Amino acid sequence: MLTTATKYRIESVARAADLLCAFLQPPHRFGVTDLSAMTGLTKNQVFRILQTLMPSGFVVQDPETKAYRLGPRLIDLAAVAVHGTSLVHIAAPVLDQLAERTRETVVLTTRLDHHYAICIDKRESAQRLRITARAGARFALHAGSSPKLLLAYSPPESIEAYLRDHTPLPRYTERTITDPDALRAELERIRRQGYVVSIEELDPGVCSIAAPVHDHTGQVIAGISIAAPTFRLGPEQQGPTIEAVLWAGREISRRLAEYALGQSGASQSVRSLG
Repeated sequence: MLTTATKYRIESVARAADLLCAFLQPPHRFGVTDLSAMTGLTKNQVFRILQTLMPSGFVVQDPETKAYRLGPRLIDLAAVAVHGTSLVHIAAPVLDQLAERTRETVVLTTRLDHHYAICIDKRESAQRLRITARAGARFALHAGSSPKLLLAYSPPESIEAYLRDHTPLPRYTERTITDPDALRAELERIRRQGYVVSIEELDPGVCSIAAPVHDHTGQVIAGISIAAPTFRLGPEQQGPTIEAVLWAGREISRRLAEYALGQSGASQSVRSLG
């Protein structure tokens, strides 16, 4: 008798999943022959699966050794899973409301590591001309609204380490801040005003506005932003949009605090029962 798991099982997908899991074993880099022995798949099956996964960035091949390893696309997926599980769930209704209220693309971003911010959720505008976003997309921390916001609220030593490791700062457009002192001044201004307006720093013709999301301890853990064509976020439109984004940041922060309080209460109840 078929179970639900076997009834809907797609063998080719299962084989690809098994192959990816094989890379969890040290040294995490293998040739076709090794992967065939580890998974029980034929060499032809292994080769065909690898060639299918490579264009999407799930695996990459070393041009010199010809060995395969996991690719950057899986790192993006893992980051979304690790950084965004509860945050994405809690923030989702607020993203929906902000997108409906502003009719623009909404992006939720968090810090991936020392070098990058990462988009962990988004709502795209329904307007004909709109800015698109991709969950898992990575951004340098010195350009764009949410990335700069996350850098601004980092510890001073983290900011200086970023500047040390990335100078000269990459330039994406004529408006990208690449002077370290100018960036320090910009980060101070962001902390002082509590939001970011980024005009054409990453892409020409694009404006974004971001506000911080705090966890229950008050630490900034994410940025919520609106992205739109610059002509729809001119000076006269920025005021209402800033207020809407600030509201969204406060609302997500409030919900995160309530969630943490509920988790703490549940944990105490379990301990008392024990």
